[in-house]
Amino acid sequence: MAPNGATDYASPKLVASLPVRSIAVAHTLLSTSAFLLCLAVGVGLHFERIVKNQYWGYPHEWWPSVSATIGDWYPERNLFQILIAVTSGPRFALVGASYLLSRRPASSVPGFVAICGLLRTLACGGWVFITSSDAADPHDIAMISYIVLNIPWMVGTTVLTTSEQRARTWRRVLGSAFFATLVPLVYWYIQHKVHRRAGAYSIYALFEWSLILLDVAFDSIAVLDFKRLEIRVLDLGEGASASKAHLAPPIAGSEQHKAFASETLLGRILGYTSETRSFLSQTYLALVFWTNLTALPPMIFYSSVWSMGLSGEEVLLFSSLSPALLSSRRIREFVLAQPFLLQLLIFGGNAAYKIDDEGAVRLRVVAFAVGAGCLHHAARWWEARKHPTELSARVGTFSLGLLLSVLLKFANFSLNPFWPIMSDAERPDLRMRTGGLNTIGLVLGGLALLDLALRSEPPLLPPAASTKSADPEKKETPSTATPTFASFLAASTGFGALVFLIHWLFTDSGTIIAWSWEGYPIRGPTAMPHGTLTLLAMSLGVALSHARSLVTSREWLIAGCAGSWVLYATKGWPAFSGGAVLGTFSLSLLPSFVEAITEHSPGSSFFLAFFIYNILNLASVWTVAYAFVPAGDLLRERTDIVLFAAVGLVSLGFANLKRPPSAAISLTPPPGMIRCLRISLVVLLVLSAAVVYHRRRLELPSPYHSEARLVTASIWTVHFALDGRMWESQRRMADIIREAEIDIIGLLESDVQRIVGGNRDITQYISSTLNMYADIGPSPSSNTWGAALLSKFPILNSTHHLLPSPHGELAPAIHATLDVYGTLVDVVVAHNGQEEDPLDRELQSTELARLMREAYPRPVIFLGYVVTKPHAKRPAPYEILVQDGLMLDVDPADEERWCEYILFRGLNRVAYARLNRGSNPSITDTELQVAKFTVPTEPLKLWTNAFDQPFVVDLSQFNRVDESLVPMPHRFDPKFRGYGFRGHYFQVLRTEDGTPGPMYYLSEEEKAAKLDAMAQVSECTQQ
Repeated sequence: MAPNGATDYASPKLVASLPVRSIAVAHTLLSTSAFLLCLAVGVGLHFERIVKNQYWGYPHEWWPSVSATIGDWYPERNLFQILIAVTSGPRFALVGASYLLSRRPASSVPGFVAICGLLRTLACGGWVFITSSDAADPHDIAMISYIVLNIPWMVGTTVLTTSEQRARTWRRVLGSAFFATLVPLVYWYIQHKVHRRAGAYSIYALFEWSLILLDVAFDSIAVLDFKRLEIRVLDLGEGASASKAHLAPPIAGSEQHKAFASETLLGRILGYTSETRSFLSQTYLALVFWTNLTALPPMIFYSSVWSMGLSGEEVLLFSSLSPALLSSRRIREFVLAQPFLLQLLIFGGNAAYKIDDEGAVRLRVVAFAVGAGCLHHAARWWEARKHPTELSARVGTFSLGLLLSVLLKFANFSLNPFWPIMSDAERPDLRMRTGGLNTIGLVLGGLALLDLALRSEPPLLPPAASTKSADPEKKETPSTATPTFASFLAASTGFGALVFLIHWLFTDSGTIIAWSWEGYPIRGPTAMPHGTLTLLAMSLGVALSHARSLVTSREWLIAGCAGSWVLYATKGWPAFSGGAVLGTFSLSLLPSFVEAITEHSPGSSFFLAFFIYNILNLASVWTVAYAFVPAGDLLRERTDIVLFAAVGLVSLGFANLKRPPSAAISLTPPPGMIRCLRISLVVLLVLSAAVVYHRRRLELPSPYHSEARLVTASIWTVHFALDGRMWESQRRMADIIREAEIDIIGLLESDVQRIVGGNRDITQYISSTLNMYADIGPSPSSNTWGAALLSKFPILNSTHHLLPSPHGELAPAIHATLDVYGTLVDVVVAHNGQEEDPLDRELQSTELARLMREAYPRPVIFLGYVVTKPHAKRPAPYEILVQDGLMLDVDPADEERWCEYILFRGLNRVAYARLNRGSNPSITDTELQVAKFTVPTEPLKLWTNAFDQPFVVDLSQFNRVDESLVPMPHRFDPKFRGYGFRGHYFQVLRTEDGTPGPMYYLSEEEKAAKLDAMAQVSECTQQ
């Protein structure tokens, strides 16, 4: 017997132990993966099916509900149910552990909360395993029960939280957010169910998914409660019986509460005010750098385009080679000692919009700012090479600045509102309206510069071992190994290729979406709303960038290379998925590549890196502009070479990276930086979701004059949406399209989803503002200057064509079928080659004629850039398109045309006009041609024997009539007469009084009937 009569048992033997917090971790990971994996599979396999409801389908509905995602289709339904079944174990254990931790003597509240938790778990099983398609009523009852039981569960769990004040704070925030989300959830469900509003169910679904995430996040807070608890399995020996464990409730004294309060989110933010302010200012100044870097190429390209060749301004692209100056020790010391001065010079690029010339001075200011930015960042990274924590922080804000610039473009229709080609000035003398927010950018930049000026930031001192040398160039390399020329080459070329890859594909959320685009019906992502997924992939890359054991692994490199191949070789969701993987891969490597390049001399290493960046930059342009550059044929239409060369050089740099031991992290930001970075990434993603909500389509597109069955069609070569004085012109383009009441328009020279275009999307603003369907045409990887189609009528089907071009530029074409008042009408938008390549023009025209001929007898509208004189004989395009394509010229008597033509078949032509391109400054270098047609209720009687004989246009059938003879909907707005509207006015065509104006047409029968009716009215009036 033991002393005091205690039974003498052998000491218990510990069999196993398990941290209680692992239950909460397992529950969070399993439940989150169940929903998100099911969502990813559902979007990838059955997107259009799971967004469809009883009233609407895609594109009016664009986000799936939870029930449709998890319960309607194989394999996502089965995958979800397996994972959620596995989650049930941790779920019940979570409820039990919470009860044991919170139970009180003589208190029934913990037990009541635990019972509610158990019933809540069973209700979850009810709406998960009984889907709405199986039995709607039991599914809804279980769902409502779950939400109702969440009230006592969330409130009770929050009240019973005493051991961890931070847990109570988070539960209050998440619980409040959960119940607040119910209000818009119910509102949008009513909009869908009662008012049958298009798109309402998608918005309802967003709030539904938000509830799921908030619910899982609420339960995940148990990790904080259980961090000091452990489950142990003990072997007490033979004959022993386990005694009851008495769990005393934790007592949180006042000092404990103070300690916990200091760890809350608010306390952390207040405790790191200076650090947070520095983080925000550095992030914004990184945004300024990315703004300048992405603005410079389109400004240089503007000069080349308007001169139709090399203008000499192209040399400014190499301003990024400025880090070569760091080879001088004095310059390097000056740059490091004057961060404010360098940032002020960088900021000058954003202020350049104040320079209102034809772009020459503005371009040079921006180029100088880019040079200052590259010099500044290279010097600061090299300075921090011996301080991994500080280096990681600097690269982190640099990456976050990139994400912020992408978010700004996503919110502003792919346009950075701070670009120097944008302006927030409304200047009547220039008729400018670009949508810039430059003044706001200047104010924010001024605050960031003020913070930098007031903050005394001592220079980083090298480790004591390196102070023996007077020349830091020679002795400040890592002590583990001396850098070799091979590592220098790999680090520099790899970094340059990585910066190019990020600039090329990931400075806009829609670039990889444009690469994956293949027309209607839509089989892949669209810029809105799926650009937020691009931001998510990039944010994931930034979040993973400090996990060195992962991002330096061979498997990670294989994933990145595979993503690039899938992006190039496929279309639709597979291509976008490959691009998203490549984006995550690229952003995750940035800190590691910076660490590698800073081991070498800053002057030579960064010079070589940006030289490689510029060579790849030029190569990406040569794939399209080969006719205007030296040795362009070497890369003609070879985007694949450019992409795989960039990925190959990144792989070379990847092979040079230092691989830490398993789970090691060498580049770890300071704790405050990690908090700020995580919060910033979450805020960015929340803001991107808010952008999706704000830019949602609320109404279906509708034509301007449906009562008259009128179709107004137009063709316009928009010259890459940069006007005659280097200002972005999309908003002014939308103005004239709206004022001319255009229902269908073809835009040519419209592909600017490339570095020299600023990675923009011309169709986003116009289609959103004017409520039109958009087809952006052949993807940027197709190596054309672009063709786009905007329509007020539904686009049922569209195919993209690369017209035969053995010698000249690759010509794009869109062949679309539209539902026009219940009649299928084909629309062809095309850009033919120039006169320098007659064979190309003949082959391209022959192919276009085949497309239009094979559409017979459907009505067809041709909107094209042809470059030919009217009635020109073969091999000129005019005769081929008209005769072989079985088409009619909109006005054969108009002899003043040269570039643009409108042809038609099977429609009643009623009006035609040519509008000036706009002036002060001109929006583009070509006019806007517009034609009006009516769609007959019965098919028109077409010519016979058309396939056996050449079709000859009979000019006598084109009866021009006075405007007074045609009904009001058929007339053009009179505001375009005389000096016109915003610089757009009627030109060339002559009316009966000799003034420029539109032409109107009636057949002989219509004209006679109209004159007879007018005579009868006049006679009655006289009587």
